[in-house]
Amino acid sequence: MKNKINSSTFKIERLNQNLSNSALLFLENIFYKEQNIPKELISLVSDNQKWWCIRNKDGIVGIVAVWKINNEWHWGRLAIHEKLRGFGLGKKLVTESLVEIFQMGIEKIIVDARDITVEMVLKMGGKITGKKSNFYGNSITPMEIYKKDFLLKS
Repeated sequence: MKNKINSSTFKIERLNQNLSNSALLFLENIFYKEQNIPKELISLVSDNQKWWCIRNKDGIVGIVAVWKINNEWHWGRLAIHEKLRGFGLGKKLVTESLVEIFQMGIEKIIVDARDITVEMVLKMGGKITGKKSNFYGNSITPMEIYKKDFLLKS
């Protein structure tokens, strides 16, 4: 069993649209070094994007984003520091980001989720929209979550 953490030492906040160097390094550590996803796929190509992070005294320890492609909003790039997984920080980050996204007037978001995220999004009102596929050795599942369904579950 994991030790408990003091969640009051962690702060969830919005990042500037342009990722800071520390946020980009954090993403590279998780997606490139840990999951073998090519570096060129980590950054978002959308001009319309918003980022949230979890910070503590050591810096960024969690991150997630929403971005617009054509007329569709996508949510993802969810990453939590490996030593802090399983303590509920990811769920807090997911919840806070979704609350803010839906407060911005967005009615639906599209998600390509890894298995652990699938379960979380399902509990928050999300639905699976297709079959799992392989993405650089990890399975991802296409999903969507509507504001009305999220509000019913929260």
